[in-house]
Amino acid sequence: MKKILIAGGGVGGVVAAKRLSEKLKDKAEITMVSDNEKYEFPPFFANVALGDMTPEEVGLPLSRLQSRGIKFVRAKINKVDPENRKVLTDSGELPYDYLLASLGIEYDFDTYNLGSGYHNFTLDGAIKMRDGLSSFGSGRLVVFTPHPMYRCGIYPFEIVNQLDSAFRKRGIRDKVSITLVHPFKVPIEPLGSEAAKITEELFKQKGIEYFGGLKPVKVDSQRKTVQMEGQEIPYDFLITVPPIRVPSPFVGTSLTKATPMGEWTDIDPLTGRSKKYDDVFLPGEHSMPTLGLPTAGVPVHFTSLASSSVISGEILGEPVDPGQINAMVCAMDYGDLGLVINCDISQENGALKWIGNCYSVLTSPLGKYVKDMFYRSFLLTSM
Repeated sequence: MKKILIAGGGVGGVVAAKRLSEKLKDKAEITMVSDNEKYEFPPFFANVALGDMTPEEVGLPLSRLQSRGIKFVRAKINKVDPENRKVLTDSGELPYDYLLASLGIEYDFDTYNLGSGYHNFTLDGAIKMRDGLSSFGSGRLVVFTPHPMYRCGIYPFEIVNQLDSAFRKRGIRDKVSITLVHPFKVPIEPLGSEAAKITEELFKQKGIEYFGGLKPVKVDSQRKTVQMEGQEIPYDFLITVPPIRVPSPFVGTSLTKATPMGEWTDIDPLTGRSKKYDDVFLPGEHSMPTLGLPTAGVPVHFTSLASSSVISGEILGEPVDPGQINAMVCAMDYGDLGLVINCDISQENGALKWIGNCYSVLTSPLGKYVKDMFYRSFLLTSM
């Protein structure tokens, strides 16, 4: 019986676990390894930071997968060793016939001294940000995004709009200024001119200040300023958006390649299969930059489904249609308004392309509820 090892208990791992168990039933031995006993849903971390959800509401125990016949091992993954077909953990070695690794990304809080601010990219960070915001009643709030490679491209544009609504509800909006510092000259530029125009108009209406295209230097926590080349932006409350890096278990392995945007795992765009190892699939955020896709849950979800289809098809000896992503829907919560953008994804010369193919399908308060319902239903049905 083939051994399938799923490394990582995030979106990619959970999606794969469910699909593989449905397809293979008792025809393969499926094991998941993760250092977290819970599947935590990152899009809800902002809700925790804003006080809209409790930490207990944003995740599910990975032990639920055992009801599908999947063995769960809680351990920290130290290294992926594709040459010897095993994963090294702090609890020992885990061998495999097929490896599906979706390990997310790692955050760099050091390069620009971002650790001196608040963030909600982890659950602990979201709780600290919630507590900090609850005692913040006046002054200049700055959201600092120093680098274009970060998790969830729409996040900085969402959070400033959400904070505007939150401060209005608290009756302190006139006492707080909101500033977004971002590498894009035009807000939310990759989602096209329509999304950028809507966002710019909202910023103007709400009095949200935008600094785009400036070269970052660092956060000066002593002087409480964000330092850019030729300009300093003072803050009283700082929210940071850290650059991302490839997870350390892949560093130094032959699974990665150098790109203009850093070192990332290298995969086939349609299947998520490693370019060097037929028995390794890497449908995680750590592979999205090599595909030209955002480091976000939607493309990871579809790539994980494609990888699962290939693995199950090969084990069962059945024809495989990976069904890779052909459209990406970005549902954005802009506080009192929801924006839904669809990006058509084409396949050109074996690559995926979406830049420039985006358009608005909904701009309405209803849009934020569409997003909320989608996320809640996804979490509840993910296992």
